[in-house]
Amino acid sequence: MTLPYQNKQLSIEERVSDLLSRMTIEEKIGQLCQTPMLDYDTRSECYLVGMRQGRWGSRILADTAWAGNAPGESINPKQLNEIQKAAVEESRLGIPIIIARDVIYGQQTVLPIPLAQAASWNPEQVEKSYRCIAKEAASLGIHWTFAPMLDIVRDPRWGRVIESSGEDPYLTSQFAQAVVKGFQGDDPSNEDSLIACAKHFVGYGASEGGRDYDTTEISDNTLHNVYLPPFTAAIDAGVCTVMSGFNDLGGTPVSGSKELIQGWLKTDQCFDGMVVSDWGSISDLAYFGVVNDADGAAAKALEAGVDMAMTNEAYENHLQKLLENNNISIEQIDQAVQRVLRTKFRAGLFEHPYVDETRHKAVLRHPVHVAEALKLAEQSMVLLKNTNNVLPLPKQAMTIAVIGPHAHTKRQHLGSWCLDGRAQDVTSIFEGINAIAEKAGVDIDVITEEASFSDEMVECARRADVVILCTGESHRRTGEARNIAELTLPAGQEELISAIGIVGKPLVVVQCTGRPVPSMATELYADALLYAWQSGTETGRAVARLLFGEVSPSGRLPISVPRSTGQIPIYYARKPLGKMRDFQDYLPYKDQSETPLYPFGFGLTYSQFSYHDFEVSSAELEIGSTQQVKVRITNEGQRVATEVVQCFIRQMVASTTRPQKELKDFKRVTLKPGESQDVVMTLTPEKLAFYGEDKCFAQQASTIEVYVGSDCTTTLKRTFDLVS
Repeated sequence: MTLPYQNKQLSIEERVSDLLSRMTIEEKIGQLCQTPMLDYDTRSECYLVGMRQGRWGSRILADTAWAGNAPGESINPKQLNEIQKAAVEESRLGIPIIIARDVIYGQQTVLPIPLAQAASWNPEQVEKSYRCIAKEAASLGIHWTFAPMLDIVRDPRWGRVIESSGEDPYLTSQFAQAVVKGFQGDDPSNEDSLIACAKHFVGYGASEGGRDYDTTEISDNTLHNVYLPPFTAAIDAGVCTVMSGFNDLGGTPVSGSKELIQGWLKTDQCFDGMVVSDWGSISDLAYFGVVNDADGAAAKALEAGVDMAMTNEAYENHLQKLLENNNISIEQIDQAVQRVLRTKFRAGLFEHPYVDETRHKAVLRHPVHVAEALKLAEQSMVLLKNTNNVLPLPKQAMTIAVIGPHAHTKRQHLGSWCLDGRAQDVTSIFEGINAIAEKAGVDIDVITEEASFSDEMVECARRADVVILCTGESHRRTGEARNIAELTLPAGQEELISAIGIVGKPLVVVQCTGRPVPSMATELYADALLYAWQSGTETGRAVARLLFGEVSPSGRLPISVPRSTGQIPIYYARKPLGKMRDFQDYLPYKDQSETPLYPFGFGLTYSQFSYHDFEVSSAELEIGSTQQVKVRITNEGQRVATEVVQCFIRQMVASTTRPQKELKDFKRVTLKPGESQDVVMTLTPEKLAFYGEDKCFAQQASTIEVYVGSDCTTTLKRTFDLVS
C-alpha cells in the first residue's frame, strides 16, 4: 500500500505533514542529526544499524571541520548506496538520508577559487560552470553541498577570503544567485542537481584581525546594508539550505541567535528551507559561555532555529532529555523536522534515493566541463600591469624562461577547499606555455629550472629574451584557519623577484595566490603583472592563452589590493571622512598613501576603451521608479577585447551616512577594433533603497550622483533628483 508521503502526486507540504505524523520522537530527532560516519570501513555494521533505527538524517563526507585543508574521506557510490539501502528499505519509514560533501568550486574538474570567479564579473559563466560541477558531484551520489559562501571580506589576511566574492555586497549578490542556480538548476530534484547552502550566516567574514573564528563587531546599519543582502539574493534564487556560522556577532553567537535565524531569516525573509549548523558551532555556544553545558547549547540552537546539527552529537545526545524535562517543546522539534523533510522532498530523494554506481565514469572531466572551466579561468585572471605592452607575447622566434615557485606546480592551483580534484589533471604554467610554443610554427624555445636554487633561476633568466616568473602562495597558506599576519608573499619571493629583475630582461610576473597580496619587488621590476589566483585544473592553459594573446584579459578585481598590511581594512565603498569639509590637507597616513595599490574593479585588457554620450533617462525620478543609465563605449585599440562597464551611485543626503560610491550594476561588453556599443544599465527602486534610521529598506529623496567607468575610481558623473 502506498502511503500519502510516498505519493509523488501530492504536494510536498502534504507529504511532509503525513510523514511527520507517523514519526516517533526518536525518528524525529534522528532527522536533525548529521554524522560523518568516521571509520566507516571498520564500523560499517554499527552505522547501518543506526540507519535502520532512523538515528541520522544526513551523512557529511568529511573527516574533520577542516576538510578543505585535510581531505581524507573519499566518495564511494557503492558504499553510499549501501547506506541508503539501510535507510530506505530496512528502516520503519524508509526516509532517505541526504549525503553532503564540500563541493565548493569543483569535483574532478576544478574551477578557479570563488574569489577568482568573482574577478570574472560574469555571473552567467559562473552559473554554467557550476552546472557542470553539479553534474559531476551528483553522478557520484552527492546530494548537498555547502556553498556558496556569501561572507563579505575586507581583510584579506583571513584565509577564507578564497571562498568569498570579495568586498562588495552587490557583486557578491550576483554570484550568490549564479552559484545557487548553477548547483540547483531549474529543479533541485533533477539527477544532475545539488542542494546548495548559503553560508556563513552571518558576518563571519568580518573576523577581527583576519583571525578565523574570532569575534565580529558589526553595527545594525552595516549588517543590513553590507552583510545580509547576499543572503537575500540567495533566498530569492531559491537556495534550499542556509548554514549558521561560528562567529560571535556583537556578543551573540550566531548559531544561538533567535533574532537572526528565527527572526530575520525565517520570518522576515520567509525562508522555508533548512538551517544547518557549521561543524561544531552548536557546541561552541557552551564554550562561548552563553549557556552552561552541551544540553543548554542544544536547547539554545534549536530555539534559535538551527534545524540540523553538524555534527550529530550536538543534538543526538541531548534533545530527548531536554524534551522530557520541558526545556524544549515538541513544536520546536516538529518545525525543524518539517524543514529537513521538505529539503529531502525537494531534492527528489524519495523518488530517486540511489545513484547509478557507474554513471560518474562518463561524467567526470567531461570535455564540456573542462571547456567551461577553461573559459572561466581565462575570464577570472586580472592583468594589473603591462608596461610598454610587453604582453601579449609575440609568436616569433625567441627564448622564454618560465621559472619560479609556481612554474611547475599542480596541486597548489587547486586551492585549499578542493577535496576531489587531482593534481595529475592540472596543466602547469610551464606545460601550458610550452604547448602553445610547440604549435606556434616558429622557433620558440621555452627553458626552465626547478625552484630549488635561485641562482639557477637567475642564470635561466639571463639566457632568455623574456622571463615569465611564477610567484605566489601554496594552497596550504589559504583557506580555513590559514590566516596571515602580514600581507606579503611567502618567504624569499621578494628577494627572488628582485634578483630576476636586476637581470634586466622583460619580466612578466604571474602571481598565483588565494588572496590579493602586494609585492613591492613586482611593482619595481615587473613589466607586466597577471593575477592568476588559484585557478583550478585549467590554470596553465588559461595563463598561456592570455600571455600569448589568444584571448584578451577581461578580469577585474573584486577586492582592493592594499599597498601594505597597515592599510587594512581598505575597500572602495568608504563613507565621508570627518573634518574633511575644512581640513583639506589631511592625510590618513604620514608614511604611505591612503589609496590601494590596485582599486576595486580595476583590470587591463589588450585594448583601450573610450566612454561617451553618458546620460540618465530622467533628471528627476519619483521614488518607486526605475532610472536608466546609458553610455556609449568604443574599442579604440587593435584587438578584440572585453570591457566591464561599472555603474556606481552616491546618495548625497540620507537619514544615515552613505558610502561615497556603491556598485549598482555592471555589464561585460566584447567589441571588435573600432566597434561601438550603447550600454544600458538600470537603477531599480531596490537598488536605490537602503537600510536607514527607520530600521527598514526604503528610498529617501535626495540628489543621486551616478558614475560609470572601468573601475571604482571613475570620475565620469551625472546627477538626478530622487523625489517623493
